[in-house]
Amino acid sequence: MNIIKNVRLNGEITDIGIEDGVIVKIGKIDGNGTDFGGAEIYPGLIDIHTHGCVGKDTMECELEEMSRHMLEVGVTTWYPTTMTMSEEEIIKATEVDITKVGGANIPGFHLEGPFINVVYKGAQNEKYVIPPKMSLVKKCKNVKKITIAPEIDGAMEFIKECDAVVSIGHSTCDYDVAKEAFKNGASCLTHTYNCMSPMHHRNPGPIPAGAECGAYAELICDGIHVHPAMVRLLVKLYGEDRVILISDSMRAAGLDDGIYDLGGLPITVKGGVALTENGKLAGSTTNVFACVKNAISFGIPKDVAVKLATENPARLMGLDKKGKIEVGYDADFIIVDSDFNLIRAIARGEI
Repeated sequence: MNIIKNVRLNGEITDIGIEDGVIVKIGKIDGNGTDFGGAEIYPGLIDIHTHGCVGKDTMECELEEMSRHMLEVGVTTWYPTTMTMSEEEIIKATEVDITKVGGANIPGFHLEGPFINVVYKGAQNEKYVIPPKMSLVKKCKNVKKITIAPEIDGAMEFIKECDAVVSIGHSTCDYDVAKEAFKNGASCLTHTYNCMSPMHHRNPGPIPAGAECGAYAELICDGIHVHPAMVRLLVKLYGEDRVILISDSMRAAGLDDGIYDLGGLPITVKGGVALTENGKLAGSTTNVFACVKNAISFGIPKDVAVKLATENPARLMGLDKKGKIEVGYDADFIIVDSDFNLIRAIARGEI
């Protein structure tokens, strides 16, 4: 049994015993282990929406270096996210054997597009936008989440048929269409506020619809995409159980400013802000650990901020043994100091 010793869990100093990547005991454990001197321990962070980092991109099928970087910055589980590109490129991106990738855990892929509305294409390449096709999804491997605009032709039928988690995004849909989509099986909003119809008192749009229907809401909490007041508002509107912090990071994450590529489009990163040629935000250069720290600085209680990146995404994605530190759960952790600076991230109990 591997033992993590002297960590502070829920305010109490304890030890954690691990066997075969699973938590088997929490409490005082005799024997030697790795001693963390009273540092705080939380569940490992989960990022359900990230395109790239350290110069790599999901579309290039180079997940190893990305996955190891994710673990280094506190993300123990992540979903490589594709872009709106050709069908052949999307299929190829999902053919990577995720069981052989080191670093953080990869349960599957998130397809962001190509079933979107060009009006809110954001940094997606409208050349490759197509109507929903279940045949494309069936050719892809390990697809666990799909972003779709429910107002486009064929979307409602697709949502009804789709077995993956369906998220509304890059969409002009109004309140009524969004409610219909949620009724038909959609369960999330993709990067809430960004690339979707805004809230208005006479045209509420998809955000209030999701709140009323019990949906989840992704949120890029980098301090750039969403104002801190709107972060606080979303947590109040959706509750602490249904907001999910994401990075929506692109290949510049973890690197310096410069010119990068995203989905075949040139992206300029200056001061950590990624922009398309026409000045639109193009994903982020952050990571979910930084988003949690931002949320805390914006006034979200620390335990709630952690929940938004652990328990909530685990629940949405059906990861039954992740997102909590309890006996029987996967041994995925972050260990932090009193100022919430990362000391160590652990995936599968590999200390």
